[in-house]
Amino acid sequence: MRSECRGVHRIQGSASHRVRSEVRRAIETRDLGGSTILVGVSGGPDSLALVHALSRLRDTLGVRIFAAHLDHGLRPGISQDDAEFVRKAMDDLRVPLTSEKADVALYRKMHRLSIEDAARQVRYSFLSQVSEKTGADAVAVGHTLDDQAETVLMHILRGSGLTGLRGMPAISGRSVAGVPITVFRPLLRVSKKDTVAYCAENGLSPRFDESNLSEDMTRNRIRMNLMPQLESYNPAITASLGRLAESVSHDIDFMAQAVDRAADAVVAHVDAGVMLDRAAFAELHPAVQRHLLRRVVEIVTGDAADLEFAHIEQMTRLMEGPAGKQTHLPGQLTLEVDHDRAYLSAGGVHAALLPEPDSLPVRLTVPGITVSGEWTITARMLEEHDIPPGEADSLGLRLTERFDADVLGPELFLRTRRRDDTFRPLGMASEKRLAGFMKDSHVPARLRDRLPVMVNSSGEIAWVVGWRIADWAKITDATRR
Repeated sequence: MRSECRGVHRIQGSASHRVRSEVRRAIETRDLGGSTILVGVSGGPDSLALVHALSRLRDTLGVRIFAAHLDHGLRPGISQDDAEFVRKAMDDLRVPLTSEKADVALYRKMHRLSIEDAARQVRYSFLSQVSEKTGADAVAVGHTLDDQAETVLMHILRGSGLTGLRGMPAISGRSVAGVPITVFRPLLRVSKKDTVAYCAENGLSPRFDESNLSEDMTRNRIRMNLMPQLESYNPAITASLGRLAESVSHDIDFMAQAVDRAADAVVAHVDAGVMLDRAAFAELHPAVQRHLLRRVVEIVTGDAADLEFAHIEQMTRLMEGPAGKQTHLPGQLTLEVDHDRAYLSAGGVHAALLPEPDSLPVRLTVPGITVSGEWTITARMLEEHDIPPGEADSLGLRLTERFDADVLGPELFLRTRRRDDTFRPLGMASEKRLAGFMKDSHVPARLRDRLPVMVNSSGEIAWVVGWRIADWAKITDATRR
């Protein structure tokens, strides 16, 4: 027997029955029966109740269970006792454990993060490593309904969009240091009161982290100060916020389908990040635009947890604005816009694309391989019947081109532009100044002095790399190689 209130369920009976029933429902709903699950265990009541419930259900559901515990190094002496407690508890449950220690304080200082963000990043890095080692299909963490309510409030206070109101999804993917993991939260419909009662009913004595009482952390202040105030207006505020998160989650799932369709027309994956077609992006509904921008951040970084509503608005304004602008985002991301395209990358797409000026000029080995800085230029001689069609390369630029070898001549060089350069682009009968061509072709101004051009021994430009070849160097019916 259960009573239901618009999505957040209250299963009747003992806390043990409620917790196990919810864990079982979460696993069956997400087809994780028969899988390998890694459980992050801190020793607190939430994670202890979770791993204990899974250990009681493993035969029924056919799941294999591993546990992972990380000592954050923030509570000398006490954290060592926590680690020993978790080790003994996992021995009693016959759950294999991986336990390590990290220096979160040092990581926080190195990366200039809040203690909460530093601990989260270090923790998920550890869990991803253990997940890869154990071959886990999912990493289960003990976030409860109370944690969900606090998360939604945190996002509201930060000025969240719709995604923030979703809170924490029951299951989500992320990439940590290139390792993809699936994060599973089977207790999001279970209250913290129930996890504490579960431990009491099953003879478990969880550890309590005194740092949870520190008002230095935003989440703690919300739990200790704001939530009691809200409960004076609505005693069931925790459940209400949980229903809000679940309702919004359904809306976002529907929106994700629209984003999938839009991404096919707008987004291209490139080595340095992603490229977006600005014209196609402009045709999208504003709601789809904003969700698509969050999606591309997830593509590049594997995690958009630090992306706030203000960042999305900042990206949207840039996409609508003039060419030549850029903005910096969390995770060392850069979004920069040209006339037709926008590029999102970690560290800057074009900086990685273009050779350093001091690596040019260079004489090309034809046929053969030439190395110039971090560039490798490969030249091949093709007979008439072997000539392939042209192809687009990284960033939608043509980094592979075909020429009439006999027209080019025996020597070729790669260099940057000069003030008096002229160029006869493909399809044009007369020359024009190279500077004018670059402007008309929307080559970003910041790239023009670094963009390589290929010239013959007479100094005639045969190719503005990535943009256009010269008309005089093109393939014709008379071309033989």
